[in-house]
Amino acid sequence: MYNVLIDGIVGIWKGINMCAAKRLSETERKQEIMDAAARIISSKGLEKTTMEDIIAGTTLSKGGVYHYYGSVIEIFKDIMLRGIEYRETVIKQHLHGEKQPVVTRDFIARELVNKMLDDNPYMPLYIELLIAKKRNPELSDLMSELKEKTKTRLNFLTRDVPEWLDDPNIFEFITNFINAIILASDVLEARENLARNRHILEKMILNIMDENV
Repeated sequence: MYNVLIDGIVGIWKGINMCAAKRLSETERKQEIMDAAARIISSKGLEKTTMEDIIAGTTLSKGGVYHYYGSVIEIFKDIMLRGIEYRETVIKQHLHGEKQPVVTRDFIARELVNKMLDDNPYMPLYIELLIAKKRNPELSDLMSELKEKTKTRLNFLTRDVPEWLDDPNIFEFITNFINAIILASDVLEARENLARNRHILEKMILNIMDENV
């Protein structure tokens, strides 16, 4: 009798959750999936996270999650794209705060260092990507795609394409430099020290840009 009562309560609860899920829009459902994935990847690591983990972290059914995403990497890709949108929004806000809202070399250097040192919710997930991509070719492909999207966004913001951005070698070098500082900030717990010396990082970025002038 007790088991029957428990089963009935569980059934009602699942029904309530399913009704709630049906009221969600597609955007809201995908956001719920991404939020669950972000929590789990942050705690378990990207390589150890499974679709079953993510499904269990949502109010959606297995079929409901797979309707939108076929794998952990597909979900992770959307999270990283949101990260790029976040960075673009931050840059625009900083630009609007300038006395003369013009994208200068100094402004770009400051924003690239801001990206290195920013401790936002996307950063731990991006670090997971940096660490795991060496062992997973699919993640290396994702990284390449993210680089191109970042370049496209920077092109849009700067209007005139900086020479260093149009040079594959310099762009790759700056990307590697940024990623190295991001890893050092987190893995070596050096963010505070690097932040105190950010003027040096900005000068280094400017010097790298000048190499292509």
